[in-house]
Amino acid sequence: MLPSFNEDGNLPEGVHLATESEIESRFVEVSPRRKWLGERLRDLLALAGSTAKLQRVFLWGSFVTAKEAPRDLDLLLVMTPDFNLEHAPEGCKMVFEHVQARISFNADVFWTRASIGESTLELWLDTYQTARDFKRRGIVEVILS
Repeated sequence: MLPSFNEDGNLPEGVHLATESEIESRFVEVSPRRKWLGERLRDLLALAGSTAKLQRVFLWGSFVTAKEAPRDLDLLLVMTPDFNLEHAPEGCKMVFEHVQARISFNADVFWTRASIGESTLELWLDTYQTARDFKRRGIVEVILS
């Protein structure tokens, strides 16, 4: 279960696990803008999942805050070590191309392979917990079904 927002409207610092249905009820069903972004997120995750190589997903930024109208989606896709973009289905390659993902999903999508190692991943996740105002905030790891 996701913790309550703090006084700044952010999740407490740390990586918080959430199912797709928890994300839907907490972050999507709140406003028209969030519903629209939620549709983009569902489409994006379906395409990334169609590779059969999606291992983990992390969300951060305004989407996982109390803001009524988040600016966009920010996420990290962690793919299996053997993921090869050249062999991915044509229809899903746009997810892994930063500019195309920005245009198609209003999302800043970053991706890596799990082979980067846990210590490098932890460094990235620590960085994502720092907001633009340099305050620390929580991020969400999606429990993939």
